[in-house]
Amino acid sequence: MSKLENIVEKFIETNILIIGSGGAGSTAAIAAAKSGLKVTIATKGRFGRCGATVTGDADLAVDSCSLKKQFSWLIGCTTLDSKEKFFEDIVRGGKFLNDQELVKIHSEEAPDRLQDILDWGMKFNDVGHASGHTYPRGVHIPGTKLMPVLKNKVIKSGAEIYEDVMITDVLTNNGRAVGAIGVDIRRGQILVFKAKATILATGGAMMVYPLTTAPDELTGDGMAMAFRAGAELSNMEFPMFIPGGFIYPKGIKGIDVPFLLSTAGSVSGHLLNKHGKRFMTKWAPETMEHTTRDIVSVAMMSEILSERGSPHGGVYVSLKHLPNNLIDYIFEWRNTLRLMGPWTYGGFNLSDFLPKEQLYNNALESAPAAHFTNGGIRINAKCETNVLGLYAAGETTAGIHGGNRLSGNAFTEMIVWGARSGRFAAEYSAEAPKPEIDIAQVKRYKIRIMDPLKSKTGGNAIELRKKLQKLAWDKVGVIRDGQILKEAIVEIQKLLEEEIPKIATKAKNRRYNREWIEAIQIRNMALVLLLTAKAAFMRTESRAAHYRNDHKMTDYDNWTKNIIIKKVDFKQVLTAVQANITTLKPPKGKVKYGVVK
Repeated sequence: MSKLENIVEKFIETNILIIGSGGAGSTAAIAAAKSGLKVTIATKGRFGRCGATVTGDADLAVDSCSLKKQFSWLIGCTTLDSKEKFFEDIVRGGKFLNDQELVKIHSEEAPDRLQDILDWGMKFNDVGHASGHTYPRGVHIPGTKLMPVLKNKVIKSGAEIYEDVMITDVLTNNGRAVGAIGVDIRRGQILVFKAKATILATGGAMMVYPLTTAPDELTGDGMAMAFRAGAELSNMEFPMFIPGGFIYPKGIKGIDVPFLLSTAGSVSGHLLNKHGKRFMTKWAPETMEHTTRDIVSVAMMSEILSERGSPHGGVYVSLKHLPNNLIDYIFEWRNTLRLMGPWTYGGFNLSDFLPKEQLYNNALESAPAAHFTNGGIRINAKCETNVLGLYAAGETTAGIHGGNRLSGNAFTEMIVWGARSGRFAAEYSAEAPKPEIDIAQVKRYKIRIMDPLKSKTGGNAIELRKKLQKLAWDKVGVIRDGQILKEAIVEIQKLLEEEIPKIATKAKNRRYNREWIEAIQIRNMALVLLLTAKAAFMRTESRAAHYRNDHKMTDYDNWTKNIIIKKVDFKQVLTAVQANITTLKPPKGKVKYGVVK
């Protein structure tokens, strides 16, 4: 290994490498550590503070009947529900593009995984009924409370943790994943991890868009790394937008309080255009604002693009139809809004920007915000990718949600599939032969990592990021069009081929150089956006979180298919394959977008 040590500053050998430390990465580590094998986590930020899990003031979905039987103190559960009905809601919510084998596992194992985190010290006491669910299923578990519990359990498991490490690429040799290469952000060092099994648990790609509820780390790293390593991706045309986040004032841009006051299901806020009309009558006349998030986001964006929106590019959320004392009561009823204190949310004191008394007479401006990535790395029931030794779990994967995720299933996904990925990766690692690192591959990846520091002239990573995000919002956003998608594909390819390789950092130091990290991760963002645009162009229908102005019907006969993307001879090859349908059959024919059968 002496040759490798001459190329990189640090070399780490392990059995199971987990990239990402959020809910999926942590539960993967806990499960894998039970095998007695060496488990190593590499995380982009500080363990317990980075990633999407800690930012989720969220619910965790489990069928209501299991909740009533296993957690008798919870109020609002019912034996009318079942795992089978939970399964059906997930598939219908995903518009039959889910992998039904995976959904069955998801719905069946959710209660036991919830019991796990209860045993580890998590506390919860209320259940909500979110849009898209037939029954109350959302156990309220704030990410700020969950991550300390998971972190404590991971530390006790003996897993090795490397913080502030950005993994840039999965290392492969003869078609097998053998570890990863990355940057120690604190020290500016290049690291190589050698591992028998590698698990990607890096979350979604929401930072591709300018308006998002996600933290900065969510730049699609896992999806891009997996794709470059030869793994298949699926359902990339279905980024999820939440309806919606604050678009104004700027200090709280992206915070999703307007969503909590309308579509989330507990408060009956009205969505209005600038003429004061409740535009959801055109899209979901029965459920109105309380329909699923994909349909509401499309409806909001349709008003915005038709110039019926608000001054800052959104629509309005109004509570004025409610009596003032009821509005006051909402903010005392903390289990409903899941506020962390009186009129605070997500760590913000909203009174500084928006005194609640304004809601007596004024509407809030709100717009769809990138919130989740439904597509990603294609896995099987063991969390295996098509690359031997490479596993994936959580939001970076595809299959569970199909075209749209129901509320609560993000947290369920991370604990169910994080645990499964750790268990099966450990089983593989116990029998796998010792991996060998391809020295020539490490050299190539190191050159690419170092290029922005060595280049003296070239583009600025921060400016290119803004350019990419604007392109994403304008041309690959909530509402798409074939001709515009074609233009987007050309522009993104140009960025990837001509501008991103020539990025030069102004600062040439290697320790805590944020500009350098931006230069590395924008390549992942652009690749993810390109694959999203190509899949969106290929899918000539509107379904779930994918809406085409030039193909407005949902075509169940021809498009109940997953678009699989794979790298073949340095090209992106897209193939449409029939969705994995086991028990719940899709409707026939073409139907109006948003209709649920």
